[in-house]
Amino acid sequence: MYKRIAAILFPVAAIALVGVGIWGYQENQEKNSLLIKAENQYQRAFHDLNFHMDKLQDELGKSLAMNTRRQLSTCMTNVWRLTNAAQNDLGQLPMTLIPFDKTEEFLSKIGNFTYRVGVRDLNKEPLSDKEYKTLQTLYKGANQIQNNLQKVQSKVLRENLRWMDVELAMASEDKVMNNTIIDGFKKANKVTEGYQEVDWGPTVNNLEVHKRQKYKNLKGKEVTPQEVKEKMADILDRPDTKGINVVLNRKGDYQTYSARLKKDNGREVYADISKKGGHVLWMVYDRPVKKANLTLEEAQAKGIQFMDRLGYPEMEAISYDQTGNMAVFTFVRRHNGVLIYPETVAVKVAMDNGEVVGYQGDEYVFNYKENRNLKPTLSQKEAQKSVNPNLKIEESQLAVIFGEKGSEVLCYEFRGRLDESSFRVFINGNSGDEEFVEKIKTKNKKSQ
Repeated sequence: MYKRIAAILFPVAAIALVGVGIWGYQENQEKNSLLIKAENQYQRAFHDLNFHMDKLQDELGKSLAMNTRRQLSTCMTNVWRLTNAAQNDLGQLPMTLIPFDKTEEFLSKIGNFTYRVGVRDLNKEPLSDKEYKTLQTLYKGANQIQNNLQKVQSKVLRENLRWMDVELAMASEDKVMNNTIIDGFKKANKVTEGYQEVDWGPTVNNLEVHKRQKYKNLKGKEVTPQEVKEKMADILDRPDTKGINVVLNRKGDYQTYSARLKKDNGREVYADISKKGGHVLWMVYDRPVKKANLTLEEAQAKGIQFMDRLGYPEMEAISYDQTGNMAVFTFVRRHNGVLIYPETVAVKVAMDNGEVVGYQGDEYVFNYKENRNLKPTLSQKEAQKSVNPNLKIEESQLAVIFGEKGSEVLCYEFRGRLDESSFRVFINGNSGDEEFVEKIKTKNKKSQ
């Protein structure tokens, strides 16, 4: 009898074993495919970073040799564009726990400085001796940063190093973390510390003072690591805090907690929460989204539900951008009928199941004010006289934006069309000056 049972069960077990083997192989292949895709993305972003830093250094060098103001203005605009590109490259790398904050701050200040120089009338207000010395210092600093990054790049190519190993080194929380890429970025960051005393001029310095002041204006009591875990569990809709790790970092202008959760699929959720008030500043959960099952309206509703869990008041969606199977929605608070653009939140939603996979809320957190003066001096009709007469105005409203010097400005926002394009024009509600003009995207992006 046992032989007969064995004769029946053995083929069944063999078939099951083969099935498990095939399933395991397919799972492994899919996992390897995702790892390769992530590695390729990291490698591309890193080499793009080197390219943009190299071009940035070239443009700064050219600015020192130029004699015509028109060419200098173009050069400064190019530097500003390249700093934005370099910062975007950094945003695509797994830099969460790599100490590179000083270099990122340095790039941001270079961008602010060159933008202010590039947009002003250099015929009326030429480059001062002090600003020329600042450009010399920036060129020297960019050169040193680029030299360090080139050394890392050479070693990456020569030894076929992988960025995925960086993620593993960071995930291991090994204090030694002997990794060529990490060490290279540490050295570049160390170099930047020597340029903390650069004279950026009053405009950029005022922006920095304004930024530090915003940190001091944060509301609420200081929160504990356990409270941060509970907040993360709440916004991720988890039953408990199991698996959520929290560390205190950034002992500079303000302190934050970095939270990390490894999900069942092996991928991780990262977030930064302010120590004062326990405000969630940003969150990212990088995972593949193979198929879109939701409409944009349904995805937007999921984003609103997520903001409700964070305790946001009524927010208005002002734009969206769909890339592949992801949708990013930008929300702005409306107060007493006025749109408050400085209080902006961006939410990224996976369109397969509506899960929030990205969130940026620091602009809202640091710019939030309970009371503002929202009564303009000019009427809407008076402000409209400053709008280009060729613009066919379709709607208008009051809005608060950041002006040229970084301070808030109450404006009339006029939306209209010029030929086949849509524009948003902001006219100062007190002076009638044209503060800002923006072209509105009318079509969403689709990935191939």
